[in-house]
Amino acid sequence: MASTTDKPLSWWQLSLLGVACTIGTGFFLGSSIAINLAGPSALLAYILAAIGTYCVYEALSKLMIDNPQKGAFRTYAKNAYGRWAGFSSGWVYWASEMLIIGSQLTAISIFTQFWFPNIQIWVFASIYAGLALLVILIGPKGFDRVENLLAVLKAAAILMFIILAILALFGIFGANANPNPIPRTLPSLFPNGITGLLPALIFGFYGFGGIEIMSLLAIRLRDMKEAPKSGKVMLLLLIIIYILSLSLAMILVNWKQMNIDESPFVTALNQYNINFVQDLFTGVFIIAGFSTMVASLFAVIRILVTLAEDHDAPKLFAKK
Repeated sequence: MASTTDKPLSWWQLSLLGVACTIGTGFFLGSSIAINLAGPSALLAYILAAIGTYCVYEALSKLMIDNPQKGAFRTYAKNAYGRWAGFSSGWVYWASEMLIIGSQLTAISIFTQFWFPNIQIWVFASIYAGLALLVILIGPKGFDRVENLLAVLKAAAILMFIILAILALFGIFGANANPNPIPRTLPSLFPNGITGLLPALIFGFYGFGGIEIMSLLAIRLRDMKEAPKSGKVMLLLLIIIYILSLSLAMILVNWKQMNIDESPFVTALNQYNINFVQDLFTGVFIIAGFSTMVASLFAVIRILVTLAEDHDAPKLFAKK
């Protein structure tokens, strides 16, 4: 069960935390790779990924209602299949999240070098690692506040892109606006066929990575029966944001011109010579990467504690 020091959450607070743990560089940068692979059908990849993610969370939320456990999926795997399943799923998840933390730390440090090119990456990595640990050490209240703030900032950045894209379509940023036609045939919708859509699904699911962290947070709900509603609202909000923003990006610029090393939002707005676009989205990438890194750090600590409590890790890690 949840610790008595954990502040109870309402369903909408859990939804907002879910948004914070999910929107990251996987969407801001990974979406350009999905578009490059599948063209306009990348939108379908994100829709299918949202449906798959919903099915996973719906199952987890029902398990949480019947038997709340702070170990979430790891504990349920152990209860269903035995200790080996809880041990392996817990340690595999811990190892994968540690790799993700390292990659996110490196990525946001590289992004920061865009502003400070003469400072070495390890300096930024050390600063961000220290800040992430500080957020965790503050406790659940501090974690909630930081992640909620970062969620609002990330959502605001996407909303600003949507507004700028709509204004650009109306010619506010110059008369050279030449919107791409909406695909009306199967060949134009699936330019690379099923072989393009299937690998794009990987990046679609990557855009919803973090749903398992939401299940780890669900133990703190005031009313556990509201867990399914919280997940539905969060996923509905994400899919609306994702589809609308990516659709506008592909209307502003041909999908064939998308650079896999650059966010589709930056590519779409660069042609309108908006001076602050690169700086703005560099900041957004740093915020998104730091947010998901802190969420991953929370997750590995929670999993490690439950492993220790079940004698699948040194008892030292179970001490408060």
